[in-house]
Amino acid sequence: MQYKSFIINTGDSQIAEEQLNAFLRSHRIITIQKEFVESKCSWFFLVEYAEDFAETKTTRKIDYMKILSQEDFAVFSKLRELRKKIAVEEKIPAYAVFTDEQLSHIAREKPDTIQKLQTINGIGSSKAEKYGAAFIKIVGSRIQDDFDIF
Repeated sequence: MQYKSFIINTGDSQIAEEQLNAFLRSHRIITIQKEFVESKCSWFFLVEYAEDFAETKTTRKIDYMKILSQEDFAVFSKLRELRKKIAVEEKIPAYAVFTDEQLSHIAREKPDTIQKLQTINGIGSSKAEKYGAAFIKIVGSRIQDDFDIF
């Protein structure tokens, strides 16, 4: 989470209000705390927001085949297949299981425990406990396949 503060003076507030409103529209807001500071005759706003929201609205679709190694992309593809199967069974969108970005991190980092899986941004204990074992199994079996080559 990130924080940004705004001060809006009661006498000259139009520009500051526009800046605050523009910021609020362009970010995923978690909380807003506001307080009137009488000695300064101003409103103080502390905004807690998710840092990735503004970036995802403007970025293009990522071609994971280009950014992952050939081996990691093979794992990524298997992880996507599993995610799709789970999403169909649970009648939920695929991204509700894990996002492509999270799957790419799993493919690269190859976590072997639920705790390591939870170090990936956006994967909390609930998702890790619910889905983690199956995804870790795919990563583990792929690592084992690589060692069998030698």
